[in-house]
Amino acid sequence: MAGERTGTGGFEPVRRASLAKLVSEQIRRRIFDGRLRAGDRIPSERELSGQLGSNRNTVREAIRTLEELNLVHVRHGNGMVVRDFRREGELGLLPFYLAEGADADEALRALEDVLRLRRLVLSEAGALASERAGVEDVTRLRTAAEAAQERAADPWRQDLDFFRLLVEASHSLVAVWLFNTFARAFTGLVERLPELWVQQAGRKRTWISLVRAVERHKPDEARRILERYYAAVDRVIRRRTQPSGGRR
Repeated sequence: MAGERTGTGGFEPVRRASLAKLVSEQIRRRIFDGRLRAGDRIPSERELSGQLGSNRNTVREAIRTLEELNLVHVRHGNGMVVRDFRREGELGLLPFYLAEGADADEALRALEDVLRLRRLVLSEAGALASERAGVEDVTRLRTAAEAAQERAADPWRQDLDFFRLLVEASHSLVAVWLFNTFARAFTGLVERLPELWVQQAGRKRTWISLVRAVERHKPDEARRILERYYAAVDRVIRRRTQPSGGRR
């Protein structure tokens, strides 16, 4: 295809077990750092298998993962072509980009942006829940808030479960869809970069206050509670992710 070029530079053999995630990571890094640019053709499965010291089934699985992330497009008869992740990427790329992106400053800006959007989505979901929640919604929220453990085995999952109930109490299909998108992204973030999850002191007290605002139908109060809580959480995350903090 006119205007395309084959990416330069051979791929390195995978010296550990030939796992698809290692193959996909190596290709992702080349896309993120610009060694493979939008429109470049990636070598065929057979060629990649030889360069990576892997088998074609493993390479095929890795390529399928990259397709799901909108990083490559497989064109029948024309091989694999790199997509423009800056224009066509989705939020699911964020965990990988924060961990593997070559531009640390841009990665930190992306993190700052997603924190800001997360705070906005949850704050507005809390306000909507305060306007629309029924008795059963409030009961479920109160039960979850009162059962919250400060030292849970996976406290970030407890966060997700509570906020899923809050979003469902908003009775907004759009809010649920947005939450699902963010939840998948943050699950990937925390699994790869656990320092990005922060539990502030008084979290349980915050949740109980939030449930009270929802029950009393006080959307502005619910919004303020969540904005205040996540402003404090985000300050801690920013400190942890400064370059001197060893994010890389």
